[in-house]
Amino acid sequence: MCGIAGIVRFDDQPIDRPRAEAMLAHMSHRGPDASGISEHPRCTLAHARLSIIDQIGGAQPMHGPRVAQTASHGPLHLVFNGEIYNHRELRTKLEKCGHRFTSDHSDTETLLLGYREWGTGLPEHLRGMFAFTLWDEDRRELFLARDRAGKKPLYLHRAGNELVFASLAATITAADPSRSPAINPAAMLTYLRLGYPFADSMIQGIEEVPAAHWMMFDAQGKTQTRCYWRPSSISRDGTSTDAMDRLGEVLTEAVGIRLEADVPLGCFLSGGIDSSLIAALAQQHLAKQGGDRLRTFSVAMPDIQYDEAPFARAVADHIGSEHTELLADPVDLIADLEQLISVSGEPTADSGLLPSYWLCKAARPHVKVALSGDGGDELFGGYDRYRAMALLARYRNLLRAIPRALLHSTNPRSARCRLGRLVDAARAGAIPPAQYASMIHLFTDEQIADLAPSLAAGLTTNDHMSDWPDGPDVGHAAMRWDRAHYLPYELLRKVDRSSMAVALEVRCPMLDTQVVELAGGLPRTALMPGGRPKGLLRQLSARYLPDPIVRRPKRGFAVPIGRWFREDLKDALADRLTDPGLEAMGLNPRAISRYLDEHTQGQADHGHRLFALLQLSLWSGWLREGPRSPGN
Repeated sequence: MCGIAGIVRFDDQPIDRPRAEAMLAHMSHRGPDASGISEHPRCTLAHARLSIIDQIGGAQPMHGPRVAQTASHGPLHLVFNGEIYNHRELRTKLEKCGHRFTSDHSDTETLLLGYREWGTGLPEHLRGMFAFTLWDEDRRELFLARDRAGKKPLYLHRAGNELVFASLAATITAADPSRSPAINPAAMLTYLRLGYPFADSMIQGIEEVPAAHWMMFDAQGKTQTRCYWRPSSISRDGTSTDAMDRLGEVLTEAVGIRLEADVPLGCFLSGGIDSSLIAALAQQHLAKQGGDRLRTFSVAMPDIQYDEAPFARAVADHIGSEHTELLADPVDLIADLEQLISVSGEPTADSGLLPSYWLCKAARPHVKVALSGDGGDELFGGYDRYRAMALLARYRNLLRAIPRALLHSTNPRSARCRLGRLVDAARAGAIPPAQYASMIHLFTDEQIADLAPSLAAGLTTNDHMSDWPDGPDVGHAAMRWDRAHYLPYELLRKVDRSSMAVALEVRCPMLDTQVVELAGGLPRTALMPGGRPKGLLRQLSARYLPDPIVRRPKRGFAVPIGRWFREDLKDALADRLTDPGLEAMGLNPRAISRYLDEHTQGQADHGHRLFALLQLSLWSGWLREGPRSPGN
C-alpha cells in the first residue's frame, strides 16, 4: 500500500525535480516507511512506500533493465499502490516462461516481469487491489491500470504536452502550488445530488482512471483506454444451496489469501453480518495454520441507537479473537475533517467517513493491515432500497395515493420516514431510474436550483442516472447501478481516504474477483431469498456465527450526526456554514441558513445535507489556502 505520482512530458522539455518532490511530500502519509524519485527522459516517478510484503526487496520506483536487444520492451520503471494476492502463483508462471526474479517474494516485481510477458494483458492476470503505472523508456509509453472494483485510486491531469498522475487529486495540485485549483461545476452538481462525484474530480481538469480499465499514452500523447473486465451476466441456473456452498468456498479462499503480510494484521468488527463473517473465516484460517489469535477492532458510539459495540464483543467472544474496543469522540471532528480534505483534496458527504477514520486511526498503533467487510451490502442486497424498488414495481399507484403530510418525521430511521421516502419515489415518475434517484438523492434538483442557482442550467432530469442497467428486475438493476457508481465513487473512496490518511492498509475479501463474479451472476431471488436483505450471506453466516447476530437487522456504520449538529457541534457548524467561501462557490446563504434553522429547531432532520455543506465549507478553505502537505 503506497502513494504513487509522476510527471510525463510528450516533448523534450525538462521536468523540474522540485515538482516531483512536492508531490512526494504531499503523499508521504500514505507511505511513511520509504520513498523514492526516479528521473528518466520525459518521465519522473515518485513513490511513498508502506511496506507490507517483502519489506527488504520491494523498494520503489522499481526498475527492469533491458534484457536483450530483441526484448519487446525497453527498460521499464514502475510505481505501484496495492497488493497482488496471487503474486506467488504468477511468479511461478513467469519463472517457467524464463523470467528471473531478483527479490524474494515481492508482488511489485511480479508486475514488472508480468508486463514484459503479457503487455497490456497484465491486469487480466491480477487478483488484488492495485493502481500502477509503468514507463517504457525506449518506447516512451506510459501504461496505467486500476483494479476491477476500484479499490485503489489513480487520478490524471492532462494539460498541453504534459501529463501528471497521482494517487490523490490533491497530490496533483501539489505539483503546481502557484496555480489555484478551480471547481468543476459538473462534479459539484453530482456531489450535491448524490454526495459524491463520478470519475471527474471536484477539481477542474482532474479525472480518475475508471475501475477495471487500463490506459496507454504513447510518445506523442495519444491515448488508448480499454476496459479489461466486466461483471458477470445474471444466470438463473443452480439452487440456493449450490450458491451458498460455492460462496463459502470462494469467500473462504478470498479471506485466506488476504492474510499474507510481513507485518501485524487484524480485522475490523462491527457486529454486523459482513465484518463478522470475515472475522470468523479469518480466525478459522489462522487457527488451522497454527497462528496467533486474530486481532479485532470495533468503535463504540456514544449514542446507543448507533452503537454496535456489544454485538462486536459477542462475535469476538464467539470466534475467540483478541478484541479491542475504541470510543468515538466528536471533540476533534472539525479538525479531523480538515485533515482528511487536505489529504484528498475533495469533500466527502458521507458522515460515515468519521467513524471509519477514527477506527483506522485507533487501530494503526496495533496493526498495519486490517480486513474489512466492505462490499457486502452492494453485492448481496443489504440495503432496504433494493426491496423498495421491487415494491414500487408492484404497488406504485397505491403508494402514490398515500397523503405525504401524514408521514412527516424528524427521525430518519423511523418507519414513518422510510415510508415517506417510498411515497416520494412513487411520485417521482414511472421509470425506475427516476424512482431510484429519488431514494438516493442528497439534495433534489428543486433544492439545488435554490441552493446553487449557478448550477441550475446544468440540471437535466435524471441525467446522472442515464446508464441505468437493463433488465426486468428493478431491485437487481439498482444493485448493479450501486456496484458501478456508489461502490467505487463513494464507499471505496471513503475507505481509501480514511485508512491511508493514517498509513493503514485495508483489504476487502468481499470484493475479491471470484466473490464479485459469483454474486453478480446470481438473481436477486438467490441473493435475497424471501426478499430478506443479504439472505444468502446470512445463510452462510449461520454456519459460523451465533443466531442473534445472524438475525439482527442492519444498522450501518454511522454516527449521530443530526444530534451532534443540534447539540455539541451546533455553534461550530453555524460558524462554518456562514463562511463566505460557500457563497463564493455559488451557494445561496439564505438557503443554507434555512436548512440550519430547520434542523437546529427540530423541524426537520438535515443532518446529512448539513454535513455535505460543512465539507464544502472546509474544502473552500483548502482551496483558498492552496495545496500543502497534510498536517502542515
